[in-house]
This record gives sequence, structure tokens and C-alpha cells, in this order.
Amino acid sequence: MIKIKLVVPRKDYIKHAQERFEEFNLQEKIDSPEENVAFELEEVVIPTDKIRTTKLDADVIISRGLVTKLLKENNESIPIVDIPVQGIDLIRSLDECKKRFGRKKVAVIGAANMIYGVENLESIIDLPIQKYILDDITASDRTVDQAAEDGCEIVMSGLNTNKYAEQIGLQTMLIETGKESFRQALVEAKRLAIVSRKEQEKAKRYQTILDNAYEGVIAVDLQKRISVFNTSAQEILSITNRNLIGMSIEGILNKGKFLDLLLSGNDYQEEIVSYDSIQLSVKKAGIFLKGKRTGDMVAFQDVTGIQEMEGEIRKKIHLRGHVARYRFDDILYKSDLIGQTIETAQLYSEADSNILIVGETGTGKEMFAQSIHNYSERRKNPFVAINCAALPESLLESELFGYAEGAFTGAMKGGKQGFFELAHRGTLFLDEIGEVSPKLQSRLLRVLQEREIMRIGDDKVIPVDVRIIAATNKDLMDMVKNNEFRADLFYRLSVLDLQLPPLREHREDIPVLAEAFIKNSRLTEEAKERLKEEEWEGNVRQLQNFCERMTVLCKDRVIDVSEIEKHLPKSSVEAKIGRVYISERERIFMALEKHHYHKGKAASELGMSRTTFWRKLKKWDIETN
Repeated sequence: MIKIKLVVPRKDYIKHAQERFEEFNLQEKIDSPEENVAFELEEVVIPTDKIRTTKLDADVIISRGLVTKLLKENNESIPIVDIPVQGIDLIRSLDECKKRFGRKKVAVIGAANMIYGVENLESIIDLPIQKYILDDITASDRTVDQAAEDGCEIVMSGLNTNKYAEQIGLQTMLIETGKESFRQALVEAKRLAIVSRKEQEKAKRYQTILDNAYEGVIAVDLQKRISVFNTSAQEILSITNRNLIGMSIEGILNKGKFLDLLLSGNDYQEEIVSYDSIQLSVKKAGIFLKGKRTGDMVAFQDVTGIQEMEGEIRKKIHLRGHVARYRFDDILYKSDLIGQTIETAQLYSEADSNILIVGETGTGKEMFAQSIHNYSERRKNPFVAINCAALPESLLESELFGYAEGAFTGAMKGGKQGFFELAHRGTLFLDEIGEVSPKLQSRLLRVLQEREIMRIGDDKVIPVDVRIIAATNKDLMDMVKNNEFRADLFYRLSVLDLQLPPLREHREDIPVLAEAFIKNSRLTEEAKERLKEEEWEGNVRQLQNFCERMTVLCKDRVIDVSEIEKHLPKSSVEAKIGRVYISERERIFMALEKHHYHKGKAASELGMSRTTFWRKLKKWDIETN
């Protein structure tokens, strides 16, 4: 609970302060529901002349004007927030003053931060205004007297100043704090309170971190007295005495190289030393204050523990990011064709055989591969993907199989795991498998046959349990016939075949996909029909890119067919069938002839609605009677 104290010279000096605070808290919960810091407000009435002698206990103090100034002079440890007197507050007060007393000269008296720029409001309010800066509460009476001499009939100021003004016969007006100003002060108070609390917590946090660090930490001053000896240091060195601060380090540590290192005047980046029966990895550094050495510290670990952790840490680092994000539920479709393809892929997921996914560019091969992995028994293990066309042969080989230390110039110290090792018990997705060189095809075949790999430059065999999902947009059987791809590798990879249809074969999915891809805009029915007519040689990827372009160009607008026509990369006057291009007019004639000029069936075959089909007939001046 963070305590805020509102310090005022009299009760209800800030009107409805508690109600406004509760309203603020309620709004904060709505705006930031994740915020779990609780606040409470307490109003404290302190006469101005008692401010300097009053001690306050709070996380943050809120006050106004001269009270703020006095509080800041006498409270160094508690953050203090000044309630600003905004222009709107002054305007409201001056307007009320004019309504109440008429067009009389007004003396506005207050701290500089309260009444800054008030003289500029004279023409706005149509009221004569004289400004008086009050920096010292003892000068309040003299300032009022001066205002009276200057012909001011009304004093607008704080409580004490107004009280004296009334005693000498002047009319008075209190500068009210508006709701906006009070809220602004609360926001700032909350911010400062949180910062202050965090600073207080920081020292405790450092001590807790030090005591719970994996490394042992010892610090000594120039007289070799202990200033830090954390819990890990005691555990690693088997020291049970808990009250070590201030004691001489020479009376605590056994004689040997570790103590000599700590006592020496040299720093060390990394040193392996013995202490009794254990090996320690030690770093030593001097402690400096303003360029002057004030002591030394050592941080050390038990080497045996480091070695045990290294394997687990390396494994976690390598596996980070090797996950499948997509599932079958993420695949958007309406057509039976894609539905049947998903059903087949789900059946394949339940088996553990290798899969070959074949499809044109942009048909979603990796999305299906990830979905198969997430539907399989291997879903809790890594999904590792590599594009075989993206890397040269030598680099692809080292990425797949890894290498031993010193295998070649520039090889990492300790060697490197390959993707087959990283995918152990999981799935390895080989995209663009048709681009793999004959030499690498032979190595892949051996892995699939023997279920084991050998790192480059190593003679050790490493068994691996990996399911292979390969993908290609090429006809691998043709490549086999042309001796461009090994037949034995092809049959190993294509135990299960999954054919992904191009978008032109399931045009009814185009509106579903387009609506998902287009953000902050809406497609008309005619626009959807027009998208269905386009060939989309790049399939879903090309459609997605087009929709993203439309999102940018037509943000927050309804996208009609004219917008689609305007921004298509090319018009649909030609469509690719096999390897021959024919015009849209010829396609319509072919469909009509095929279905004996039945317009409904011809439109269905072309993936058009009846309305669009009739529009095309009119466009191309096709007579069907």
C-alpha cells in the first residue's frame, strides 16, 4: 500500500479531494487493469506557520503553492508534488470573481509557480489584474497592504493571505484547484511514489541477489577485512560461520593459491585454482571509488558444477526458437479440396513415416509441415526447419550435420551441433529438397537408412531419432528420370505424399483468405468475385501480399471492384492453362461449349458467380442465344 498525504492549511481546502481521489483510482483500474499497486489518500491539516516543525511519514506528499515550498525546504527524504494552478483554474476563479464582485481591480497574490502568467488573462477576462509574488509567508501581510495602496479592491490568494485582507476591509476570493489540476498532481504523485518505492527496494534486491547468486562472491577492504561474503561462497567453500562481515579474510580461508590470489594486488579475468579438494574458476577485480582503490572482490564457481550445467544450457539455447507455430486450425478454407487435404495430412501425422509435400510456390507447404508436427506424437519436441536452396552446399552440410572442433578454419571452439541433432526426437523440415546437390543427397540417404549422423571432421557416430518432412515445388520424379535426383532418396522421402493444390483449383477459398488478410477495410461482394477470377500464380503468398498492399492503400475504406482492378499487378485478360496462354474471352467460350451453353454450369467451372458471368458476357460481347 502506497500512502499519499494531502497537506493543506484547513480542512476541505481542496474541494472534494477524497471523492476525486476515489474517482481517479477507479479510472486507473479501468485504464490499467494489470496495475496491482494500491494507493490511499489521507488529508492532513497543518497551519502554514507549523509546517517547518511538523514531521510527516508518507510515501509521497501533495500540497499547493507556498505550503509546497515550505515542505520542500524541510523534507528531503519524501517526494513532494505541487498541485499546479493551471490557466483554466485561474480563469475560472477570475470569472467567478467578476460575477461576484463586478469589474474591480484584483490583486492576485501567490507563489510564482501558482500565478505565473496571470497578468496575461486581463484582456481575456476583461478585469484589471495586478500580480504579487509571495515567496515568504511572513511577507503576506505587507504584500496585501501594498496591494491596497495600489488600488486593488479584491485579493485573490490563499487562506492566510485572504484572512488578513478581510481584516483590513478588502474582498477576497480563493484560487480554487480544479479537477484537472488535482488529477495531474495525483498522476505525478503516483509516479514519484512508485519510483521512491523502487529505490528503497533496490538495496534490498541487490542484497537478495547477492545472497542467491550462483557464483560465490567475496569482497574485502584495503585491510583485508570482509565486507561481502555471500551464501554461495559459504556453500562452495564449506564455511558455516554466518557472521563474517568485518573479520579478517586470512582467518577464514585456508592457506593456498585461492587466498594468495585474493590477497595479491593483481586483477584476473579468469583463473583456475584449487581450494582443498575442489577446482574453482575465479575472477578478481579491484573496487574503486572516484579513481581510488578501496578494496578487492572475487567471484568464483565450482568447475565441476559448471561442466554439469553446460550441456543443459547449450541444449536449451539451441532449442530456443525451434518450434512449430501453426496448427491445422490456423489454415483458412471453405473448399472441400482443402478440407480433404487437411484430413489426409492429419492421417499422415498419426504415422511416423517421412512425408514429401509437393506444391507450387505459395501454397503453404511449411504451414502444413508445422501443422503435421503439432498434430503428431512428436509435438512436444523440436521442429527444426531449413531451406535447402538458401545456403551453398558446404554451409548447408555443416548446418545439417554439425562439425567437430578444428574441422576447418573458423570452426567454433567445441564444435557445433547440426540440425539433425537439434531435431532429435522431433521433426526436421527440409524445404526446397530438390535443390540439394548429389553429394549431399548421398549423406542424407545414409542418415535416413542408418538413423545416425557423423559431424564434419569427426569420427564419432551420433544416433538420431528424427522424422523428415521434405517439401518441393519441383517434379522430383522427372528429376529422377533425368538423373538429377537420387531415386533411392526419393523413395525414402516420399513414403507418404501430400499434394497441395494451387489456389486456382479452389477459388472458393479466395474470399475467405482475402477477408483474413485485409485489415481495417471491407471487401464488397463484387470485389471478392473479381479476386476469384485472378490467376494468382504465386498462390496464397501472392494473394496475401496483394491484400496487404490494399490494406495500406485503402485503409478504413470499403474496397470495391474498381479498387481491385486498379491495383492488380495485371488484368485477367489472360490466364495460364498448362503452358499456353488463352484470353478470358476464349476461356468463356470453351466453358460454354463444354456445357452446351448452360450458363450456370459454365460460370461454376470458371469460379464465377452468375452476376459476374453475365457481366463478362456483356463485356466481351458474347451472344449465347
